[in-house]
Amino acid sequence: MKPKERLENIKQNRTVIFCFSTLYLLFILGWVFSIDTKDALRDIERTLTLLLIPIIVLSHKREDFNLKKIYVSFGIGLFSAMVICWVVIIESILTNATPWVQAGYFFKWVYNGWNAVKPLGGHPSYFAVMLVIFIVGLIRLPDLINLRRNKIKFIFLLAPFFLFLIETSSRIGVICLVVILIVTIFKEFKIKRIFYVICLLVVLAILSVKFDYLGSKLTTIIDTKGNITLDRYDRWGAILTDFKERGNWIFGVGTGDTQELYNIAYSKNGFMVALKNHYNAHNQYLEFLVSNGLLGLLVYLIVLLIFLRKTKLRGEALCFFIIIILFSGSETIFGISKGVFIFSFFYALFILWYSKQPIKPINGK
Repeated sequence: MKPKERLENIKQNRTVIFCFSTLYLLFILGWVFSIDTKDALRDIERTLTLLLIPIIVLSHKREDFNLKKIYVSFGIGLFSAMVICWVVIIESILTNATPWVQAGYFFKWVYNGWNAVKPLGGHPSYFAVMLVIFIVGLIRLPDLINLRRNKIKFIFLLAPFFLFLIETSSRIGVICLVVILIVTIFKEFKIKRIFYVICLLVVLAILSVKFDYLGSKLTTIIDTKGNITLDRYDRWGAILTDFKERGNWIFGVGTGDTQELYNIAYSKNGFMVALKNHYNAHNQYLEFLVSNGLLGLLVYLIVLLIFLRKTKLRGEALCFFIIIILFSGSETIFGISKGVFIFSFFYALFILWYSKQPIKPINGK
């Protein structure tokens, strides 16, 4: 494609490019208002993909992409990463003095959560979110209908990804999958679809009991009386209280000084584990409010609303929107480079793919 054509494509998507530019500008403003500029500069460097990825994707036409091939490549990459993790786990079991005893810990925290993805050097929730994006794509994409025709083969194809999702012990990953499946049912009410979803939820419930680390994490969200017992909930309240005392409502405290505010809030309220490990807010909405004030929070919400307006939540855009809305309430997405990439790439891709009339699937279905 000629540079002139690429430039024309970018012009046609200038609203989206402007959104990403404004989002990136928040991190520059965060540096301006920061006392600790070192951390702020690190944020600017890490979030540079907010500019680069959308420009690369949106400089193309929709016809330049093949959604089926993208998902197949995505799945191969995820499966390769899963195999690496499983090889390390199997090696750990076999090299143990009592491997038959150690094998029983496959379902315990020893090989779940952070330990499951340790060979990848990543965060389990971010890997879980990528798994959810792929799993719902397998289940929903018209272009992959041929994979779903043979139910037995499809179940065997889906099983390893579903199993590893459970192994990540990511509450938000499981919640995103469940919510998307429920929304899918209500969008197109079919008895067969309801049956499949119920079966999947039953399997999920059984595995949550077997993989007790995930089960214990899920039970700590709400108690039997309906009270919120999620540990992050109290931390959010402590952070918000300390932020109110500073009065930086419009522009926030700056991206470089957010961690200092969090540490002070943790220290005041006795969250020693969070203080020791320098936890971030684990909430992107709160993160933008603290670092960039109401301005930052408003910009982020507008960016999400523009995605809704442009895609009208067609196809997989709906799934991605649900994931981002929920994930933003559980993690600081832009706190690590993987989160920035996931947001930038899929936001731009789905804008390009669903902002116009849908392309006829490859198989003609």
